[in-house]
Amino acid sequence: MSKKELMPISYVQLAIRALANKGISAEQVLQYTDLTSDNLKDDTRVNLEQFIRVILNTKEATNDPSIGLVLGSLLHPSTHGSVGWAAINSSTLSEAINIFQKYSQIRTPFILYTAITTKDQYIIRLTLTENLKTAHIIFVEAMLMLLQHVIEFILGREMSEASLHINSSKPAYADIYQQYFHCPIYFDSDYLEICLPLSAKDIVNPNADIQMYQMALEQCQEAARHLQANVDIHDLIYDFLSSHLSCSPTLEKTAQHFNLTPRTLIRRLKEQHTSFQTIKDEVFSFQASNYLKRSAISVDALSLVFGYSDPANFRRSFKRWFGQTPQQYRQQHQKH
Repeated sequence: MSKKELMPISYVQLAIRALANKGISAEQVLQYTDLTSDNLKDDTRVNLEQFIRVILNTKEATNDPSIGLVLGSLLHPSTHGSVGWAAINSSTLSEAINIFQKYSQIRTPFILYTAITTKDQYIIRLTLTENLKTAHIIFVEAMLMLLQHVIEFILGREMSEASLHINSSKPAYADIYQQYFHCPIYFDSDYLEICLPLSAKDIVNPNADIQMYQMALEQCQEAARHLQANVDIHDLIYDFLSSHLSCSPTLEKTAQHFNLTPRTLIRRLKEQHTSFQTIKDEVFSFQASNYLKRSAISVDALSLVFGYSDPANFRRSFKRWFGQTPQQYRQQHQKH
């Protein structure tokens, strides 16, 4: 797993403000986190475990399974700090998504964004890289709502021509989704992504402010440099493989991406007492586990998601990771 778990306190502050309107106290939101109202300063950062606990507390306090949609509806791009400001002041939609792709780790280190262009579609794919436990769907809903806000800000209208694909099974409250999202929604999908017509990619943002964009971009770059100085090669490889699952990158391709020779990459990983194959197994086993626990996607389809042309090879890899077949793993974990 990636070790980059620190997040800005602003998301916790947002949850506290949202629940205050429902008569729920900050103490209830912060229960079991070792955080108090007194230490919620703007420069404070929380670890992922604390943030997950905050989100689960909001769900328990409101008794609302759709709390992710509620919180997501409050995530105006500006709540995403310099990343959000740079995105909504980008000249085109693709430039805005590129900001998320490059700098999202500053704000939400558990999500990677990948932009994909096909013959007729512009696809924004999200990959979760940490175990978010029972808060998984809450995070997914909130992040998809944030992306919708950004897309619609640039389009200047609802994204009715888009389609939303979620790689989890349909929740019991799924009918509520139509109150929040402005396009068709599909569950048990191969990937977590928003698909738009290719023409949306280069739509000009009429609200772009070049000075605001440059200012926010510089802040993103400075924060990224600071983050990069504290990130080791394991985390870089982990995130790169996570965002390129279907390509199943080789050692050589991965080294090339980081402007390293394969020999140098092997040496640097060995210095950290790990290897390329070990990290690849970490990534693939974690993502495969998530799919089997949370969706009804077939094992054959899942093998394609991970870049296996032969499902039998995927099954062999899976048994090496978990000591049981994908079918056995799914039956065991979907009972709980």
